[in-house]
Amino acid sequence: MLRKIRDGRTRTRTAVALACAAALLLAILPGCAGRDEEQAGQKVLIFAVDAATWNIIVPLIDEGELPNIARLVSRGTYGILESGTPIQSPQMWTSIATGVVPEKHGITGFMAEMPGGKEVPVTSNLRKVKAFWNILSDHDVSVGIVGWWPSWPAEEVNGFMIAQRAWPVNWSRHGIPYGAERDWRGNTIIKEFPGRTYPDSLYAEFEPFIITEDDVTVTEIKRFFGGVGLVDPDTQYHATWVYAKDRTFANSGLEFYERYDPDVFAVYLQGTDVVSHYYWGARERLGFEVSPRDAKLYGTVVDEYYKFADEVIGRFLEVAPEDAAVMIVSDHGFETKVDLVERWQRGEQIRTIEGNKNVPWDHAIDGVYIMAGPGIIAGHEGPRASVVDVTPTLLAYLGIPVGEDMDGAPIRGLFEREFEGEHPVQYVATHETGEPRGDDTPLESPIDEGIKEKLRSLGYIE
Repeated sequence: MLRKIRDGRTRTRTAVALACAAALLLAILPGCAGRDEEQAGQKVLIFAVDAATWNIIVPLIDEGELPNIARLVSRGTYGILESGTPIQSPQMWTSIATGVVPEKHGITGFMAEMPGGKEVPVTSNLRKVKAFWNILSDHDVSVGIVGWWPSWPAEEVNGFMIAQRAWPVNWSRHGIPYGAERDWRGNTIIKEFPGRTYPDSLYAEFEPFIITEDDVTVTEIKRFFGGVGLVDPDTQYHATWVYAKDRTFANSGLEFYERYDPDVFAVYLQGTDVVSHYYWGARERLGFEVSPRDAKLYGTVVDEYYKFADEVIGRFLEVAPEDAAVMIVSDHGFETKVDLVERWQRGEQIRTIEGNKNVPWDHAIDGVYIMAGPGIIAGHEGPRASVVDVTPTLLAYLGIPVGEDMDGAPIRGLFEREFEGEHPVQYVATHETGEPRGDDTPLESPIDEGIKEKLRSLGYIE
């Protein structure tokens, strides 16, 4: 299991169109075969884990530290999910959600330009094509989407959506958080703005779940820092804020998943990316020279965060139906840039292609996919796939036609032969019916400056 990934050997991606040729002859138009009862009743859980990489997952599985992910690997198909370039999250998560490349879906960076030249964080109204939650809604499949990037403003769906900006971006080390104000008693009041959830009324149910970095206790956070408390707030802060964000979306997502029982549910976790940016170089097991103090404080942060993500996944698996399908996908991976290590150790100023500043580690092209459930081959290493293959794979699994205008295709070698025979892939020319999507102008929110500050701290923008 995981042998080829562990050894760094990967297969060349096969032309997936060949895999679907027979099905195309049978089902060239939508609904020609139709969704059968089995597919119509299938539940799916999607865990969108930013920057998840086999470089961390494989050793931790070997050590027995990721029991839930290991269980999904053993009962499903797994492989490398190739990102696009530039390796940036808004573009790649949108490609995952739509099945098309950034040039088609319209999300092309972290920032977008307002009339007059002002730049604001990219917003979902710029997306020019339907995401899987729109397509599923059109086919009467209920959805629950939590924290996807970018997903503000939240869209009307057959179900519910909690946009990533529903979490109030605090930057409280510098006083009043962005997008907030203090009342006469000194309490923080988050400014209201529309589109944080769909429906809007859901925000009142979501708000009690909000955790900010100020709410994170020493007991909670010290697990990441070698059992030590908050002794270096400036550096430990980065893990604290993203842990608060991920806990907010994990806790609220679990509640609403149980409460509203959507057919397809997706939750986004950002922390695996953030902690890798800040603490990757403190991992002695990667060969970095680290002081004893930094090794103690920061050497376990990345591993512990993956364990936390595994625990989140486990909590959902406990309440999900036994026959629910589960997908874990990442927008890209993470790696040491070996060609830059020596220069960095000599004290030279370096910069990786992806934009991180003066450290020899950053995003990697090779991310992760895992899919387990009825009809999925168990314990199988699948072929190299692409981020644009995720939505076509999801649609095919649920018996919904794949758009011929999508750049991706169902991942070859994922489904059992019997499943493929009983559920041939269907195709439709396009899902882009009705009014054209996508605005030319992004939207502003009260927390824009806080988002930009965090993007700067990660080296994503200047």
